[in-house]
Amino acid sequence: MAGNPANYIDKRFDNFIEDLLGLLEQPSISATGEGVSECKDLAEQLCREYGFDETETIETDGQPAVIAHAEADESSDERPTILLYGHYDVQPVDPDQWTSPPFEPTIREGPDGRDRIYARGAGDNKGQWFAHLCAVRALRESTGLPVNVLLLLEGEEESGSPHLEQIVEDRADELAADLTYVADGPIDASGRPHVLMGARGMLYVQIDATGPNRDLHSGNYGGPVPNPAWELTRILSSMKDADGRVTIEGFYDDVRPIADLDREALDAMPFDVEAVKADLDIGGFADGPGDTYLEKLLYYPTLNIAGFASGYGGEGTKTIIPSTAKLKMDMRLVANQDPDDIYKKFSSHVADHASGTVDLEVSKFGTMWPQRTPLDHPVRDPILDAVADGWDTDPILKPTLGGSLPTAAFARYLETPVVVVPYANSDENNHSPDENLALECFDNGIRTTASLLDRLVDYDG
Repeated sequence: MAGNPANYIDKRFDNFIEDLLGLLEQPSISATGEGVSECKDLAEQLCREYGFDETETIETDGQPAVIAHAEADESSDERPTILLYGHYDVQPVDPDQWTSPPFEPTIREGPDGRDRIYARGAGDNKGQWFAHLCAVRALRESTGLPVNVLLLLEGEEESGSPHLEQIVEDRADELAADLTYVADGPIDASGRPHVLMGARGMLYVQIDATGPNRDLHSGNYGGPVPNPAWELTRILSSMKDADGRVTIEGFYDDVRPIADLDREALDAMPFDVEAVKADLDIGGFADGPGDTYLEKLLYYPTLNIAGFASGYGGEGTKTIIPSTAKLKMDMRLVANQDPDDIYKKFSSHVADHASGTVDLEVSKFGTMWPQRTPLDHPVRDPILDAVADGWDTDPILKPTLGGSLPTAAFARYLETPVVVVPYANSDENNHSPDENLALECFDNGIRTTASLLDRLVDYDG
């Protein structure tokens, strides 16, 4: 081994791109199963080619996962172990909405003049976890791999990670690590990278209301016969007060207060209120707990109406009392909130406010626990330094991601700090047509992982 990782990355970058394009050509849509098995095999092959010592397929009742191991080149019991998490599955596609076919990766200039790879999975998440492989190879071929590395690739993240928690719990001994590190999502809208010390959790529920046994004439039956849409509307109105606070009893009981260190992080985050309003074409922001946009987004839970369906929605008119109504809601949860506890409180609220004139059924469709690593955790500084190395600019420290990732499983079952550092450009169009990854961001991600693994050689938690 000779040289340094940066020079190796420069020399081999075109080869990295070529192999990434091959990975992106392979469909892996977990919602339908298309290409998943083939992509899993390809991921294992690439892991072995890029410096991992061994790989293993983890079968589930759904799509399989992969665990890859890479031992430090100078093996020692004192070398820390870093667990890298990613997912090889991707979102479904509508090819007609794409400029170029979603599984025929194309490099072309983006709106900012930078070259980008356009393909499904480019940013979410194949390009980001493949950057880890490139970093491992660069270290192994230059200065040596300084730490033990584990890579867990999930095959169901885009379907809600239904089996990840079981995988982590069952394989806790094998996955034991000093840090779980996740590269997923876009960088900050300002163009600067950010370091996210947690993620909000989520609870997804549905209420089905059933009234009369058929749609009824709203003149012949209107007045005495209950309307299930009005029943759900009335229950909804009982869930928030005039100030936008959720009125479900105990909803905020476990929400952590905002600490001084968190206030400092909030104050340091770049944010343009007027730019957001202009971009969204809205006149202002919603009421609710939190004095600022970022406080509302990062430190308080939400109660969101995701969908409401009832009655006639076609052209013209149809005067009916609908027989049924359906309400879908998601709740983004913050540190210390228990999705199962919130579901019980939500269900109790619905039962307490039901009129008894229509049948109501509450269903839980999915949960994801919130997770947060303290802002003063000792792993923070080496990660901030590594990101600064990779991107040649100081990153933004954020206490949590507004969205949800399945990071809590690692914190709960491995008792490890979990940190998320996105590598994709802010306009990656993940989940959308023309998903893309800027080559510059891919390059920066490789250098960030290489620097991180090097900087963590003496990390002891």
